[in-house]
Amino acid sequence: MTIRIYIDWSGDPGFKFRQGSSELLVIATLMTDEELSLNGLRFKLSLPEDYEFHFAKTNRHIREEFRNFIHNELEIPAVVVLRADKQRFSVTMREKRGEQIIADLITHCIVNLPFELLQNSTLYYDGEKEQLSFKNTLRTTLSQALRQQVFLRAIKAVSASRNDGLQIADMLAGFIRNDTSAIRSSMVKVIHYPD
Repeated sequence: MTIRIYIDWSGDPGFKFRQGSSELLVIATLMTDEELSLNGLRFKLSLPEDYEFHFAKTNRHIREEFRNFIHNELEIPAVVVLRADKQRFSVTMREKRGEQIIADLITHCIVNLPFELLQNSTLYYDGEKEQLSFKNTLRTTLSQALRQQVFLRAIKAVSASRNDGLQIADMLAGFIRNDTSAIRSSMVKVIHYPD
């Protein structure tokens, strides 16, 4: 059994709030032991098979149907969504590079997933191509946090347009970014950062 971890985020790691940086950075992490498919939901909504669920680009009706899908049909062993208020970050955190901030927040999510399921898992994040600098930063940060107790099989950048697991992560991040009470599922753990 190969565990897959899908990660996507909403917002950016910048601090130039008056120039467009987001006040919130939301990381959604979900863990599953099977390939996730949204084809049934696409069919129900009469959407094309290649339709990409992307929170910022979907209309209110599709969002509501997707939220109903999360509440009533989606079965995932674990979901952690971290909602970071960047205006409350420490000076130390603000001094870090953007890649390191995202890696730190992803790691904070990962360590809150069921530890026994992490072993030998593959982590997927939304990316059009392998960004080696970010991938190396993430791998190093995860290794330091997990020490040698957990081995991750691989860390891969995959386009969300071709991956339903990443599309679910994107939608979860969007829902929690807009309203922390939007998702009322026992499988979703919401973390406020800094707490």
